[in-house]
Amino acid sequence: MKTEIAFCSGCGHQVRLVFTDPPPHDGQANLRDDAEIICLDYHEGCSAGKCPNTGRPGIVMGVRLAKSHMNDGAFKTVHARCEGCGQVTDLEVLDRTFALCPLCNTTNRWVTLDLGDSTITVTGR
Repeated sequence: MKTEIAFCSGCGHQVRLVFTDPPPHDGQANLRDDAEIICLDYHEGCSAGKCPNTGRPGIVMGVRLAKSHMNDGAFKTVHARCEGCGQVTDLEVLDRTFALCPLCNTTNRWVTLDLGDSTITVTGR
């Protein structure tokens, strides 16, 4: 892996980008065949619009970072049941709509309901 510092016009700051190594051999059609870019400085505000460094939707960078576990401290967590593995765990909040399960890497839809004196979190597909 190679790390570089680049300017992000989306947030107006220098960010750390990691370029992953491509797979060592030809894979099947469902495997990626090139290196991926992962921004170590992703935050919830990056999920809106496109990432200026990759041209992909901003949430893609959040999913890549969460699945890589290179900066788990970048994410708030919500204690909820994962729709993928069924376990109750601390899901990593990617944005207002998506949270990633650190156990099985499933992307879950989630919403917070404010009930006046208490708040509950609901996950679901």
